Amino acid sequence: MIKNLMAKLGKGAARVDLVLDQEDYLPGDLVTGELVIQGGTVEQKINEILVDLTLLIRVKGKDFSHLIQQFPFYESFTIQPGEQKRFPFSCELPRDLPVSGNQVAYFFVTHLDIASGVDHSDRDYIQIHPPSSLQKVLDALNELGLREKYESRSFNGYAQEFELFPTTFLNGQVEEVEFVAGVETSGLRLLLEVDVYSWSGEREVRREIWLDHTLIQDPEALRNHLENILQEMVESPSSFRMPTSLYGGHKHSGLSKWSGAIGGFAAGALGAVVLSELMDDGEEIVSEATEALDEETGLFEDMGDFFGDDD
Repeated sequence: MIKNLMAKLGKGAARVDLVLDQEDYLPGDLVTGELVIQGGTVEQKINEILVDLTLLIRVKGKDFSHLIQQFPFYESFTIQPGEQKRFPFSCELPRDLPVSGNQVAYFFVTHLDIASGVDHSDRDYIQIHPPSSLQKVLDALNELGLREKYESRSFNGYAQEFELFPTTFLNGQVEEVEFVAGVETSGLRLLLEVDVYSWSGEREVRREIWLDHTLIQDPEALRNHLENILQEMVESPSSFRMPTSLYGGHKHSGLSKWSGAIGGFAAGALGAVVLSELMDDGEEIVSEATEALDEETGLFEDMGDFFGDDD
């Protein structure tokens, strides 16, 4: 009697643990593992088990969460005292997820629904690493002496931004290098922004570049190519400063051809919410930004300033 009462209050009740085969994944990977249910001190009926994959994004010190997908196990069963039951678990990650960083996190929450008792839950974090092509670009930039900043991999409402600062190459000439990336079948598309020091102050230089897989697979050639591109942007900034119209929402602006944008999933799931937090110019701008995200013409067609200031 006492054991039954205590189990209903949660002490000595059944517990659940999601045991994953690994913690590190790439976008699009298959996550595998098993659900382990451990019986408590009394017999209990389990109504169902729910596993939630959740994305957490931090913007201006505030956390925004989104349920990516829920994986239900509706079969009810009874678990005896001390008994252990195991069920296989697997799910496929979306390919356009933002990658993990100081501003982006992922975790599974497993809920054990216990009949006439206190439910139990378990939380398991995973890391989503950059796709192979993007990681090779980051490695090449790192070899050039460009290091990711603490706030790199933030989400601006449209896509995930990568921010780097120079330690050797371009040190003293550039404050930072930013980019967003789109992973395509035959290569990687980058939209670069370099903040260049000039006699009149800081100058933003933007350039869209394409890196095919052949180049990406050659570390030395990739490093040299990126070095030349960045050097050109610094030495001839007026040649690469993109017109504002490229970001102004025109149907044929050029950005509509992008696919596989890193952070594209978050733009659809959290974009409007994050944009409303980033913008300080009133409800009208927030409304326009929200409508832009709902356009069927593509993620980047109505994006405004791709690297918008979030002060």
